[in-house]
Amino acid sequence: MFADIILPLNLPGLLTYGVPIEMQELLLPGMRVEVALGRNKQFSGIVVQLHNQKPDNYQVKPVKAIIDQESVVTEKQLRLWRWIADYYMSSPGEVMQAALPAHLKLMGETRLEWVGEDDVDYDWTNAANRVAQTIKMRGEVTISELRVIVGNAHFAQIVNELIEKEAVVINEALEAAYRPKKEKIVTLEENYNKESELIALFDKLSKAPKQLEVLMAYTELRVKGGIVKQKDLLERANATSQQLKALVDKEVFFITEQKADRVAYTEIPEYREVVLTPPQQVAYEELSKATDDKHVTLLHGVTGSGKTLLYIQKIKECIDTGRQAVLLVPEIGLTTQLVSRLRSFFGEELGVYHSHFSNNERVEIWEKVRKGSYKVVAGPRSALWLPYSDVGLIIVDEEHDGSYKQRDPAPRFQARDTAIYMASMYAAKVILGSATPSVETLYNVRQSKYAYVALKDRYLGVQMPEITVIDARTIAYTKGQGIKQITPALQQAMAEALSQRKQTILFQNRRGYAPFQLCRSCGWSPRCKNCDVSLTYHKSTDKLHCHYCGYKIVVMHACPYCGSTHITSKSFGTEKIEEEAQQMFPEARIARMDVDSMRGKNSITELLSNLEKRKIDILAGTQMVVKGLDLEAVSLVGIISADSLLSYPDFRVTERAFQLMEQVSGRAGRVDGKGRVLIQAYNTGHPVLQWVKNHDVQSFYKHEIKFREQFFYPPFSRMIRILFRHANEAKTVATSQLMANALTSVPGIAVQGPGPAIIPRVRNQYIKEIWIKCPRNNSIIDSLKALLRAQRQHILSQRGNSNVQIVFDVDPA
Repeated sequence: MFADIILPLNLPGLLTYGVPIEMQELLLPGMRVEVALGRNKQFSGIVVQLHNQKPDNYQVKPVKAIIDQESVVTEKQLRLWRWIADYYMSSPGEVMQAALPAHLKLMGETRLEWVGEDDVDYDWTNAANRVAQTIKMRGEVTISELRVIVGNAHFAQIVNELIEKEAVVINEALEAAYRPKKEKIVTLEENYNKESELIALFDKLSKAPKQLEVLMAYTELRVKGGIVKQKDLLERANATSQQLKALVDKEVFFITEQKADRVAYTEIPEYREVVLTPPQQVAYEELSKATDDKHVTLLHGVTGSGKTLLYIQKIKECIDTGRQAVLLVPEIGLTTQLVSRLRSFFGEELGVYHSHFSNNERVEIWEKVRKGSYKVVAGPRSALWLPYSDVGLIIVDEEHDGSYKQRDPAPRFQARDTAIYMASMYAAKVILGSATPSVETLYNVRQSKYAYVALKDRYLGVQMPEITVIDARTIAYTKGQGIKQITPALQQAMAEALSQRKQTILFQNRRGYAPFQLCRSCGWSPRCKNCDVSLTYHKSTDKLHCHYCGYKIVVMHACPYCGSTHITSKSFGTEKIEEEAQQMFPEARIARMDVDSMRGKNSITELLSNLEKRKIDILAGTQMVVKGLDLEAVSLVGIISADSLLSYPDFRVTERAFQLMEQVSGRAGRVDGKGRVLIQAYNTGHPVLQWVKNHDVQSFYKHEIKFREQFFYPPFSRMIRILFRHANEAKTVATSQLMANALTSVPGIAVQGPGPAIIPRVRNQYIKEIWIKCPRNNSIIDSLKALLRAQRQHILSQRGNSNVQIVFDVDPA
């Protein structure tokens, strides 16, 4: 018997290993096994299939051990992994690396472990003596560490000497990174369970008041919850572990350890029923009919229309049939607010999965999903990787959002499209929800591929916000402070909101204080030494930062080229907006929401809590503030620079600008309908601003789809971007040209490039790219992908090209 196994490495395919006779009845697809690769590397891999076909082109190694007693990955997961690897042109190992929690991936290396005795004279050679002392001091070293210590010349000789003299043994075991959490449980000795004995114990401890306090605290906690944890007991009694130990020594208590749940929820809110408004009830009935008729349904509801209540009702229907439901959201921050609402409907049947959980927590969530403890799972795109048994419904909220596309590392998959394929495997239904659907989704509706349900009114008939476009040329110049980015009209509106005890959101899609600085004498601008980008000034650190590689330098007050001190900041980011708002309203409580301020594990949760408790008056932020925040006190939204959203060199720029502005506008007036949105722009006549002002998705779509068809962009074509990265620019030019030359033989495709990327150098790697437009014809796409894979292999096999990175990005965002 042979097993095809995925290893968590970027290998072009699966590796086949022999299955020893004693393992053949135990081994199943989806189990983890321990295998060797190379001379001294140990890995845990996933068994994909078992068969009797011996490979012809290499010597088969045996499976060393079976790690699991049952499959940790389901057959449907393995099928999904294969589809992602094939469609998005990644390797099976890259998919496994992304899908499995880190602590389910075991990796090892041959170690030399010291077992020598102190009183033995080993009579080492000079070279071996130094190595022996090192291993003795450290306990063990890996083979690769030993090579560094001794070099290759004497490596084999020294290892043989260490082994022959029985001072070391070879240890090749893989170690599991996951460790169950253990809690200490305090239990009263059995003889004190009788009331008379317990009363006598209280009398006995009357002369030891602290121990008596511990006993009293124990009886209180046991009445409340039954099981008494050691940490709860010590906290309740305000006692030390030594005082508890004294009672254990007196045989009053005994302490045991039990496995603890890292992701248990201590507070489950009171259960709620779903109550729909008449418009929601109509939409719900249409949604039920649509999901019966079609595999995929678009729920197009305006911002604040209450789409979440419809999601909840459909999820309840799904889990009542005994199946599981998945609710995808674009950002972890949105998960935080949504989960607190979902908890009151689904209680402990709701699971959450995202990257802010620790590695151990992710393993426990994985197991709860696999065993069916969680009926509903909410999370960003990573929630698709979990081992569901029977999915009946997948909901993709804010389906238009670019965060659903994985960029780096591979696999570069689109979670919305992957969810649709995954649902087809389970015969499940898909609901795509958005106030600003993507052009591709609207096109599929027009082609009758997807069903369509509209929810045109806000919840309880609340009015849509009033939107005003402000000419940014009214921005004032203040002596000593420079140009203010907040116009007088926006400032006045903020003052009115504050006077009414309402909240304001200010949206600027750039972080930092000033995106670049400029010498007014010679035009010099500080740039990153590793990347071809200007450095952004961050006032919080008083340094210039590169947002691509993390490089930082101190602020320069004199130009290094001409010596001039006339260095000025250009453009502005969220830090600058935060500072301006604080200067305008010194008494206001102001916060910032961007990548820099939200790095902590609980930063988003704490910020949202403060917003809901109205401890924040003004929130300045990047597109993080756009992602579905539902805050009843927000009455004003200010979009600081609409022009910057409309000037990015990308064919989707109109779509993204419309979606961002419409979404952030939807944060205002969600409860009382008295919301206002002020959009600052220099080009006030831009059609996108009019569509946003009128909430006119249909006019936007008609305009956009016409140009997409004219220039053969998606949804009328499929696109593949190929990136070439190397430290030598000439190497990227040469290899990208080789690929472009090979593409000339493929009929029916349009090729642009090779040319430099928008950021042509990142982390000292030069980047060239080729863009391919391909007809929506599966046979052409399949043959193109086969050619691309073969050509990449051919280019990398040539001398000097092995270090060139060639990356395929299918359906680039």
